[in-house]
Amino acid sequence: MKIKLLLLSFLLIGSSDLFAAKINGKIRDTSSKELLIGANVVIKSADAAYGNTTITGLDGVYSFNNIPQGTYNLTVSYVGYATINAIVEVNSPSATATQDFDLEFDEAVLSEFVVTSGARGTDIQARQLERNSASVLNVISARQIQLSPDITVANVIQRVSGLSIERNASGDPQYAIVRGMDKRYNNTLVNGIKIPSPDNENRFVPLDIFPAVLLERLEVYKSLTANMEADAIGGTVNMVMKSAPEQLMIEGDFQIGYNALNFDRPFQTYDRSNLNKLSPKEQFGPNYRATPDDFPVENMINRDLSKAMPDVFANLTFGNRYLDNKLGVMLGGSFQNSYRPVSNYFYDPEPNFNLGNPLDMRRLIERETSSQQTRAAVHGKLDYNLNPKNKFSLYLGHYLLNEFRVRDQVRRESFVATTNISVYPITRFSNIFQSITTADLRGEHQLLPNLQANWMAIYSSALNDRPDDGVFSRAGTLITEENRIINESLYFQGTRNSRAWERNRDDDISLYVDFKYNPNIINEKTEILFGALGRNKVRDNYFNFYNYAQIFGQFRGVDWDDFGEVRFTAMANPLGSGDRSNLVYDAYENIYAGYVNASVTVNKTNFQAGVRAEQTFQGYEINSISANSNNTELKKEQDYLNIFPSASIKHSINNKTNLRATYFKGISRPGFYEIVPTIRSAGGGDSFFTERGNENLRPSIGHSADLRYEFFPSGADQILIGVFYKKIIDPIEYGFPQPESDGSVTNARTILPQNFADATNFGVEVDYTKYFSQFGIRMNYTFTNSEIMTSKVLINEDRTNSVVNQTRPLQGQSDHIANLSLLYKNQNAMLDIQLVGNYAGERIAVVSPFLGADQYMKPMTQLDFSIDKGFKNGMVLFAKVNNILNTPYQLYIKKPLTIPTDPYPYQTDPFNIANVRRDLFGQSFRLGVRYTL
Repeated sequence: MKIKLLLLSFLLIGSSDLFAAKINGKIRDTSSKELLIGANVVIKSADAAYGNTTITGLDGVYSFNNIPQGTYNLTVSYVGYATINAIVEVNSPSATATQDFDLEFDEAVLSEFVVTSGARGTDIQARQLERNSASVLNVISARQIQLSPDITVANVIQRVSGLSIERNASGDPQYAIVRGMDKRYNNTLVNGIKIPSPDNENRFVPLDIFPAVLLERLEVYKSLTANMEADAIGGTVNMVMKSAPEQLMIEGDFQIGYNALNFDRPFQTYDRSNLNKLSPKEQFGPNYRATPDDFPVENMINRDLSKAMPDVFANLTFGNRYLDNKLGVMLGGSFQNSYRPVSNYFYDPEPNFNLGNPLDMRRLIERETSSQQTRAAVHGKLDYNLNPKNKFSLYLGHYLLNEFRVRDQVRRESFVATTNISVYPITRFSNIFQSITTADLRGEHQLLPNLQANWMAIYSSALNDRPDDGVFSRAGTLITEENRIINESLYFQGTRNSRAWERNRDDDISLYVDFKYNPNIINEKTEILFGALGRNKVRDNYFNFYNYAQIFGQFRGVDWDDFGEVRFTAMANPLGSGDRSNLVYDAYENIYAGYVNASVTVNKTNFQAGVRAEQTFQGYEINSISANSNNTELKKEQDYLNIFPSASIKHSINNKTNLRATYFKGISRPGFYEIVPTIRSAGGGDSFFTERGNENLRPSIGHSADLRYEFFPSGADQILIGVFYKKIIDPIEYGFPQPESDGSVTNARTILPQNFADATNFGVEVDYTKYFSQFGIRMNYTFTNSEIMTSKVLINEDRTNSVVNQTRPLQGQSDHIANLSLLYKNQNAMLDIQLVGNYAGERIAVVSPFLGADQYMKPMTQLDFSIDKGFKNGMVLFAKVNNILNTPYQLYIKKPLTIPTDPYPYQTDPFNIANVRRDLFGQSFRLGVRYTL
């Protein structure tokens, strides 16, 4: 009987759930029909016997389940919209009533909202920007960034369809590769303005210097219009920084973290208290003869910590409006201090003409790196509405990344399996200071009812400073059975025991003037943009190098790492400026541009066409010491004028669907380092070949075409399907000099940047976002295929060599790139969970000048996780995990021309694949608390 009663109870409970009444529906914006996420819905029965509250989910849908039969009053409210009520009848215990709501924007609450159809920095606004843009555009919102596991812009950028990343020496994402186009073909902006790079060799900007928390949104333009600068054949990354909100906003967070590798190994650091920011030559004059006493040893004394300190992150943002909302203020700051370990090995493949083998892996280097990275950023924006026709704004930003790195490595050149092996321990201490500073003053003026003028005056500066980079090299014996080094001695000279100071600074001064004119020729949507740009860029590059005099016989036994015990008596080059003095130069680049762009909308089709002209003056000046031959010009300038047409058609099939086609012509100018015609080492003092700048290097020109289908079924959902094609004229790659007409090659051991035959790049992109109430999925996939033909050196079996042409993909281009994000959002519980996967397929990471020796990156799959739990008092607790799979970065060479006969370590299939590098970065864990007022 008890069992029967229990079964009957379960049946009654189940039937009550099965036949219980429900009320559900969608909440939308009246004008745009966008679904509103997070709208508040209150239900009350007519006799006040029942009441409840819910919030619309990610799909803009609300639902009340298991409610009694009766009459209900529903009240819907959303920030910036007028509150609305409705009476809903539920006529039976099992009925489902549907009641949709269309909310109207309320002018009376203008100060309470930022943009129609959602607050600024939301996914809905991101979809609106993508839909309305004249370019092929992808946007990541501030809200998406906040919930992601990412801490820098470089982390965020890999989530965009068609984009992959290139990592720095510490394993952190640093540069963007857009649609398989190397970083040289891409442009980086802050608030729509081009900024200089602190990179010592290239013009591309390291994105890991920017904290993601300061962004309002991240925009990636994959096509250009005439009012945009043309130096972006691949694409343009625009970081839109936070600006003043419409009401008081205070937000801050504090995080603490740790890297899993630091649990298993010591973290190495050194004393920086006496670090000399200036070399002896800078301190005491150009004729000063340095002695060993001029170089402090404190920073060269390595000490081990049992464990690394925890990572610490802190961010604070304040914004408000004053003076009757005329003055907006936004202030933000970010601080990140992390301890990044890297464990790796790599081979240094060098040509061996005696063996007829470009893959003679004579050196294996096993390395442990400890990097303390400190990122700090402050920015502020003031905007002032003088009157309805005149507005002004000022943005100031300063971003810096300091890295203090210790690299302990052991180099071995013999792979014969013996008990005692000669090895060469090397410790390197690097102090790296990088910063980007920008000041941006703007004005917006309504000159006439149909004419608007905007102007911008910009100053930007980028600094890269590496003071007192020290190398401490020894020789010793490896006891393989104990994995221990004994009998260490110091006897090397030159670059193997040295101190170096390197610094470069770029300063940009830019002036923009833009006009927007509405002539009402066809209709009120006709628009003509025209304007001009002038920019002056200058670079000051400095390098000073000191070698210690040769020393023999200082033995110190086991695990010797104390540079302070070395008895140096003299400097090999007391005046400094060693074998790389040629890196002292001045360079400049002046660009003057003008454009006109017309936009016409007929029915549901928008047509845009424009043309841009850019005049470039680029030059350098070096001294006679830096010149490497009598034929080197100490001073040279080249100038060129380029015309860049662009066009686009966007047809709105309906209010949710677009079909767009675009074309643009772009440019990629050589970097300063590439045009200065001096010789420098290409891979260390023992490198087989040297590297030279090319003063005759031409810019690359690109023609790009896109076709994309866009479907936005709701405010945050989207389906994007596109194809693209690019043709690059005069692409720049490094290689040996081209053969002369008689087949001979001059300077056969010198590589230099050159213009090669035309390259092509074709691909397909798919981007899908869909929300199902509390669940969501974001995924994208890109297939890319590129082709370029460059010259290579072929080493023949008879020990001769010749220059041949090779067709291969572009450097950095992966055939397959994919992202997948699984989302859960319970707005009533204030809970957000996100699991993010990223896949980057095989690609050429290092281009070799020798045939068959290009280094390929193995496919990488990375998995990250984040969870946020909010509370009604504005507090949020969160946890984030990066690199859950501890995915290594691995390089290999395909099908080596000769099979290694020695027992090379780390090789699993030497007949087909030669593994040349493997970096392990470890998982990173973070816990934090965030507060929003």
